[in-house]
Amino acid sequence: MDMSTKIEEPFHGYTQEVALIPVGELKVIEVQRKPSKAHVKRLGDSIKRVGFVVPLVVVRRGDENVIIDGQHRFLAAKELGIKKLPTIIIPEKYAHNLMELNVEKQMSIRDKAYVSLNVYRMYLEEDESIQEDDGRIMDSIEYAHYVTLGIAYERRPKIFGSAYEFLLKKVDSFLSMPLDKAMKEREGRAGMLIETDALARKTVDEIKKLGVDHPFLYREVISFCTPAKRKRKAKKSFEEAFNSLKKNLNGLLLEPSKIRSKLNG
Repeated sequence: MDMSTKIEEPFHGYTQEVALIPVGELKVIEVQRKPSKAHVKRLGDSIKRVGFVVPLVVVRRGDENVIIDGQHRFLAAKELGIKKLPTIIIPEKYAHNLMELNVEKQMSIRDKAYVSLNVYRMYLEEDESIQEDDGRIMDSIEYAHYVTLGIAYERRPKIFGSAYEFLLKKVDSFLSMPLDKAMKEREGRAGMLIETDALARKTVDEIKKLGVDHPFLYREVISFCTPAKRKRKAKKSFEEAFNSLKKNLNGLLLEPSKIRSKLNG
């Protein structure tokens, strides 16, 4: 690191360090969402026009300088052959929250699930006895169901996760149990979600045989079979809700023409 200066963060008052760091001494934190090649290219074009004007946000772990915000800018700069990059180094305790606040590009539900799961694993690695509904975790992860979805996406990348978000928001909240036990529960929930997705795809295929097909058919099927509907608060547990959903999907699979009344209505 060639040069650095310390400044006071204007809201919280903690010390930040502004530094110019060689690219070879920087690494991207593991919990960042997967990079977008198109976004890297756009940022590269921007750098060519106006230069590298937004510093990376970094935390220091021993001798490592870990990027917690700015992986796309970092990758674009590397492709352009830039040797040193401006950074703002902040205390690591702020790293968890910044994962959720990264606004370098609008995140899809898959991105949010990916980041949320890895933030969750950071807490799990630090202290598996922390309660999942601890305020620190709830401040760092927007919705608990993003963790469940993250596990499901890892196991089945093509799962149609967004179709289940309405139901998940009602039945998948933060759990009052230690993280090690909560993770096992979430792995079970992810398994149920994957089973439901497989059943939904079979049902969609049967409906298509009737000549019904449009880009939102899968989502339409889940909406048709979802047990929660417009109730403000679901009284069913996660398991009960998804068992009901699977029961309804099985019924529709046996009699796919039932959905015609809704589609035609």
